[in-house]
Amino acid sequence: MSADVGEQETTTVRPAVRRSTRTRVVAAVALVAVVGAVAYWRLAGQDLVVPYDDPQSAGSLTLCSADGEAVTEGRVDDTPFAGVVLGETALPGELDPAGAVATLFAYQPREGVDPREFSGSPLTAAHVLADPDRPAVGVTEDVWSVADFVSAFPATYDGYVQLRLYLGTPEAGTLQEDPYDTADLRVDGDRWELVRGGDASCADADPALVP
Repeated sequence: MSADVGEQETTTVRPAVRRSTRTRVVAAVALVAVVGAVAYWRLAGQDLVVPYDDPQSAGSLTLCSADGEAVTEGRVDDTPFAGVVLGETALPGELDPAGAVATLFAYQPREGVDPREFSGSPLTAAHVLADPDRPAVGVTEDVWSVADFVSAFPATYDGYVQLRLYLGTPEAGTLQEDPYDTADLRVDGDRWELVRGGDASCADADPALVP
């Protein structure tokens, strides 16, 4: 009798244990799936959107390193923060391209302020354009770092700094009222990242521009 009872207890308990184990495994898998979904949702929710629009922005700027790689982030103290900056918008066709130049500026976005009223400063000297249809400028080590700029013009609007590439000619001067190309950086502590910019091939950058 006791042997039968023991056998019955064994045959009753083991399926329950197996079911309990399966339940725990399924629950664990479900938990991992939920955690993964929440993590993905959180990461997706962290995608940054530049909180302002510049109506005069005609195209995007691509930041490149001296060795032809795209630059999308860095330390605010890096000098230069990029080796070459490539634009998309050609010099207006009605202008004489002889002696055409490009100059990189940085601006301080401010909430509720028209981009035309942003404060800013030139970062580079004017660079003569080798190809007025493909404007670009080299960034040397003596150019302000991102930290230098935000020290003079604090990034008070969610940490944003706007870059603009102004073109110009000896006859027309700097074309600040014409459409220009832009990029938007966001400063966070001792680092910056490119939030909105171009995706031109850095391999096509003019070697003469590389510092």
